[in-house]
Amino acid sequence: MAGLPVIGSVHELPERNSWLKFHEWGQQYGSIYQVNLAGVNHVWITRDSVAHDLLSKRSGIYSDRPFIPALSKDNRTSEKYLPLMSKTEKWSRQRKFGKQIMDTSGKASYYGYPELESIRLLFELITKPAEYNVAMESFIARVTCRLAWGTAAPSDELKQRARELLVGVSPAGSFANKLPFIMSLPEQLIKSKAWESRRTRTERKFFDIMQQEVAAGMRDTSPAHTPSNPLSSASRSRPSWMRMFLERKASWGFASELEGAFAVGMHGIAGPLTIAAPMQSFCLALCQYPQYQHILHEEVDRVLDDRMPTFDDMANMPVLRAFIRETLRWRPPVPTGIPHEVIQDDMYNGFHIPAGSVIHPLEWSISRDPKAFLEPDEWNPMRWLEPQYQTYREPLTKFPTITHYSQFGYGRRICQGMGVTEADLFVGLGSVAWLFSMDKDEPQAEPKPSTRMATAPEVETLAPLPAASASSHARSVSSEQLFFERNAELLKRCSLRGPNTPNLLPPHLAETPPTSDDEGSESGDELPVKATLGLWTMHGNDSAISVPGEFPVQPLDVPTHPSTRMATVSQVYSPALTQPAPSQTSLKLATSSSPPPIKNVKSEAKDDPTMNFSTLLIAKPLPFKFNLTVRNKERAMMVARKWAELRVEEEFEEARVFWGKGMDTAGDKEFGWGEVFS
Repeated sequence: MAGLPVIGSVHELPERNSWLKFHEWGQQYGSIYQVNLAGVNHVWITRDSVAHDLLSKRSGIYSDRPFIPALSKDNRTSEKYLPLMSKTEKWSRQRKFGKQIMDTSGKASYYGYPELESIRLLFELITKPAEYNVAMESFIARVTCRLAWGTAAPSDELKQRARELLVGVSPAGSFANKLPFIMSLPEQLIKSKAWESRRTRTERKFFDIMQQEVAAGMRDTSPAHTPSNPLSSASRSRPSWMRMFLERKASWGFASELEGAFAVGMHGIAGPLTIAAPMQSFCLALCQYPQYQHILHEEVDRVLDDRMPTFDDMANMPVLRAFIRETLRWRPPVPTGIPHEVIQDDMYNGFHIPAGSVIHPLEWSISRDPKAFLEPDEWNPMRWLEPQYQTYREPLTKFPTITHYSQFGYGRRICQGMGVTEADLFVGLGSVAWLFSMDKDEPQAEPKPSTRMATAPEVETLAPLPAASASSHARSVSSEQLFFERNAELLKRCSLRGPNTPNLLPPHLAETPPTSDDEGSESGDELPVKATLGLWTMHGNDSAISVPGEFPVQPLDVPTHPSTRMATVSQVYSPALTQPAPSQTSLKLATSSSPPPIKNVKSEAKDDPTMNFSTLLIAKPLPFKFNLTVRNKERAMMVARKWAELRVEEEFEEARVFWGKGMDTAGDKEFGWGEVFS
């Protein structure tokens, strides 16, 4: 494709979802084609076999990375950005380090960090359902921070570092990636260059702070926080990638401790957005294709019963793995693939590929190969579970799996984080399916009057949270902190229960009374919220998510906990609900009733919320409206109790602010958060 002089075919690319245009060209021109974009030759590969032929079998010449103009340092030769380096000595030693830290933490099941943070994920979905996308990103960021530095406190900062770097590397991000020459002009004249310089300084300072704190924690065994080491005593003793580096720093061959700080930090930055994106796509899929959801819930309930999933459950849950694998195929988080650069001229099946060409394994097309995937545009997890599909593989204790999947790259550039990605998605999404069901947000008829739902017993309950915008990233007082402060005494009583302490539910709520619906059914398949006693429904939140969220607890006479943080917050109680609940809002409980038949459901593209992505390199689904319903009251109660216990033990640290004062992240001219867009 020749295109126009100078700009080539840039003018033909849409502002959003540009990979759809590359996919269209692939359907027109074949499994490999090249196009001139602003004077650079780009080669697009649309089939997995071709990608393997070039990027794996000829990896000796196809393993470099292209130059990214918007970064302040040359990404190919700098020791800062391992995923973006050329194949140099620096790259080799950091790859070796990365393999060892991933192997070590993988053998230890990632120290149980995904299981730990899944409790906080579920609690935030119960109390802040409108911010489901923020909760999922925070879940991944917290697990990653614990792996990198042994503490979840820097999670907000890590997310911001990831967002800002994503702006710098995305073709649709920094203006300098469209007009590279502007990076040679003074910062005073070029806003994007000044932005990048501040981003670079902030990133370096953040990584250095975390390295120094882990080092200080290794020397300090005192139980209390100190100004020089704000990590909790629990965090200081935790295994982490940084701890592995510091314990053997002379053996890694790094040029400086700063290189070690970036080697750890880059493994951290790679996770939060790329792993959170398919978690959000998972929600889209379950809402768009509800006919499969009961299959997942059956497996979850049968294997797990009343406990949350762990990494060790993976072999016994092929359905959950199939749902995850299909979600990554259906909505790949990096649909254009991570680009390579070829270092010398090459020939492939009669096609000449010039040296310096940027090579793209176009994942959107690779995952839609009609010869490999029947009805490729449909989300169908059964293609991995039923023998009639050619994607089916045995044994089901291993397959399907996302490891060595094309989205993780090819050849020598394959992603080293496949294992932790699989652990995060399995435990995180398994936990969500264990507690919740999902369905589209659709207009519903007026509720039928029912005397059974007229009132609720007056019991002492946790104070609900105000709804918050799903798209808001404002650093005001967090919803979690508000919830904690409003209910400090109740949570304190909950957390101080001994192993033999009776259930905190009042006696008349310990068991859900049997009911039948208005038509006389005795299955109990759907119980109106008021009939479950003590549950409430959030209304008016931005994402229109309906969640039973209040958990009645019975006051216990216990001494005041010595924790300073707990003692300084006030006790606030909310009155019991007395208004009728809408009959269409229900707590769905597992029953033996027959599931709905499986059938294909395809949305109209113009109304399809699954195609509403951000504009940057990672295709992050934008927030959408849907209903999220707790499936089991007792499980939700258990999550609330676990969260309270771990919060009192200081296991769930507040997100830390590194720049500015209070909750302000703006910082000053030297360090702080820069503006980020979708």
